[in-house]
Amino acid sequence: MVRKQKKSKKKRSFSIRTCIILSSIVFVLASLVVYYFSFDSRTHVLSSSGNYYYTDKQIYQIADVSTDTRLWLTPGFLIENRLESNPLIADATVHKSQNKISFEIEEKVVIGYYVQDNKNYLLTIDNESIELDTKYLKTIVHFPLLSDFNESQRKEIAKRFKKNAKSLSRSVIEKIAEMVPFQTSYDDNMIKMTMQDGNIVYTSMDSLVMMANYQAMLTELHGQNACLLLDAQHSAIDKIDCADIGSLIDGRTNAKDEAKEEDQNQNTEENQQETTDTSQEITENTQSVYDQATDWTINNDLGLEYSASLDVYRDPNTGLLYRWNAETASYDQIVE
Repeated sequence: MVRKQKKSKKKRSFSIRTCIILSSIVFVLASLVVYYFSFDSRTHVLSSSGNYYYTDKQIYQIADVSTDTRLWLTPGFLIENRLESNPLIADATVHKSQNKISFEIEEKVVIGYYVQDNKNYLLTIDNESIELDTKYLKTIVHFPLLSDFNESQRKEIAKRFKKNAKSLSRSVIEKIAEMVPFQTSYDDNMIKMTMQDGNIVYTSMDSLVMMANYQAMLTELHGQNACLLLDAQHSAIDKIDCADIGSLIDGRTNAKDEAKEEDQNQNTEENQQETTDTSQEITENTQSVYDQATDWTINNDLGLEYSASLDVYRDPNTGLLYRWNAETASYDQIVE
């Protein structure tokens, strides 16, 4: 009789535990079902920051989230992985609070796009080529078409933009509609740039950094459908006749190089040393004048600082000083 009672107690105990476990499971499942279909389970607000090429709507599509997304049933790391799997997104961070999902997006910097084998490729500042999905084709409005450049030239362009990333920002890149190679007798790697405003800019690889002052060039040169020539080697920005661009570049370069060589041959070492000493003294005195000037003001249209007392422009990015030459219609760099 004793053994039967013990077995009966064990059966009742096992039956109670089973009921408790099953009840708990049913309760959890019921809670999940209720939560899933409740209004509070859904995302009410979506926000995104840091995205430049992709619209907010496109970011949400890539992340596969919407106002129907169950906030706490969708892990944040899963959303981040979806975003970072996109080749144009370098990093993504997801934040959840109450019924809001917010995104912090870091996109790769694109210099332009090119066409190869009937496919569109984006060229990043790190010389990475990314095939552009046709559904995001509208993003090309943010950067220029790179036509007829070979792989080596594209690599060099990417190198120049990365070296001057602070000056050659996305806002500068967005002003360019198309870039094509332009060969001259002295430089096979010149670039012709057609701007969004219709102007044409000719530049060498070394002079690309001067594009940071493009808006300032237009203000001073009153450029409308004009041709501009950037020449960092000779510290010159010229408005030129588009029809004479080839002969002008070669002629001016040859003339300046010949004049420089003749001047060097005529000077003795003693005269050169005296000139250097005098130049250094003048530079120190002149620089002190620039440093002491107190009327530097920012000209938002030009993107430059201007001192009315000195009649001098200063590039806040590079520290270079310029004075406008009305006779030659170009900026003359003040050599320190």
